[in-house]
Amino acid sequence: MTRTTKSLLTGSVAAAFLVTMAASPAHAATETHSCFTTGAGGVATVQNWHVGESGKNIGVYLVVHDNKADGHHVRVRLVGKKIGGTPVNWKWRANYGGNGTHKAWETYFPNDGMLMVGVQAARFEGDKLLNSCTDWPET
Repeated sequence: MTRTTKSLLTGSVAAAFLVTMAASPAHAATETHSCFTTGAGGVATVQNWHVGESGKNIGVYLVVHDNKADGHHVRVRLVGKKIGGTPVNWKWRANYGGNGTHKAWETYFPNDGMLMVGVQAARFEGDKLLNSCTDWPET
């Protein structure tokens, strides 16, 4: 079951990533981060990302997938660290569709001294976080 679930998520994410890439200029830096935990998987594709380039909005494509029939919903969010190490957590985006569903968002963040960004995916019961995963760039 796990292999099938990951394949479904990978297919959805791959399609989303290809759409995102088609809209990006060839010279733009793009990062994709993904993680999987019990019941949830999340992906963030960050476009036009250049560390140290302040004052512009950076495009982000977020996807979250619910891969367990357990009655819990799943969420995804962009996470970051500013130069100097200050953590930044953006708002959670939720998928209440149930097992086998995914939800995607196109959004952005203002690049105001961000050193790195990653993705966090989680499974929730109401507002209580049950389990989560995070994926960061390798340093």
